[in-house]
Amino acid sequence: MAKLNEAELRAQIKNEEFSNAYLFYGEEGYLKEHYTSLLKKKIVDPAFEAFNFHCFDGKDTSLDDVIKDAQMLPMMSSFNFVILRDYPAEKTKGDIALLTEFIEDVPETTVFIMVYDAITPDVKSAGFKKILGLFDKFGAVVNLEKRSESEVAKLLVNGAKKRGSVLDINNAKYLISLSGNDMKTLLNELDKLSCFCKDMEITRDIIDNMATKCLQARVYDLSKAVVACNTDAAYSVIDTLFDMKEDPIYILSVLSGVYVDMYRVKCAKAAGYSYDDVAKHYNYKGREFALRNASRDCAGLTEQQLRKSLDEIINTDVKLKSTATDKKLLLEELIAKLVLIVKEVNYD
Repeated sequence: MAKLNEAELRAQIKNEEFSNAYLFYGEEGYLKEHYTSLLKKKIVDPAFEAFNFHCFDGKDTSLDDVIKDAQMLPMMSSFNFVILRDYPAEKTKGDIALLTEFIEDVPETTVFIMVYDAITPDVKSAGFKKILGLFDKFGAVVNLEKRSESEVAKLLVNGAKKRGSVLDINNAKYLISLSGNDMKTLLNELDKLSCFCKDMEITRDIIDNMATKCLQARVYDLSKAVVACNTDAAYSVIDTLFDMKEDPIYILSVLSGVYVDMYRVKCAKAAGYSYDDVAKHYNYKGREFALRNASRDCAGLTEQQLRKSLDEIINTDVKLKSTATDKKLLLEELIAKLVLIVKEVNYD
């Protein structure tokens, strides 16, 4: 068969022209679950689900058992539907040989899906490359990546309409910047907001008051406070994050990413490019808002200030991982140093 994009996969499902073997992987967990569920709905008659539907966890199941069920004839149905989740790519040669033999000759009455959900396979590993090549040749490979911010925003606008509320495109993008770009999380937020705003518009104020802020959004608030030299607001964000039991190392990792975004945008502007050009060279799909935030926040900073800031972040990262010093104290000390860099005060 071949590699399929989303449109081709949707067409297969709609027309019931199924491949006998699918490999689903990629960053967007919601889409993997969505298309797996659509296939099940099309293929499996609920009255005979006990006979024609089989789901296995690849970490805990013998491949022999999976193939045994996958080779069964369906009962009162056209297809036997089998899902294998999170199959370890680095298996023994015997397992790979067994999988190869099966995928090369999947029964015409079976639709078999291997989906990577809880684990992310190393796409560069020899084991996964073998699996990828196998499904590419004898089945269908679907890489379900993050959708762009505009695509997700349109999905939210249409989703709000179906739920009986109104959400304009700019507020949809604002919701993404606040709650993150995970589609499952965003649709849950949309359910909550639409329930509150039945036959009403979901305004920015309502989003501010009701939507759940993700860690990235809270760290954006932190960086914005630092750039504005608002230490009280910055320390308040740190307090909130620690009250939420967030991992200090992860907090610093996200803060580092924000400063890397600002540095990339600053260098691009110095070379005569826009933040859209930065997005083309780095993977910002689904989180284009990060570059808009970076463009806004780095306006009053120099490249040298951003380099100094990144050096301090690196130094703090080393201390967090190698010393017994209070982690909150280390982050608060970092905030003070970052603010001083903004003010160009010599703190050495």
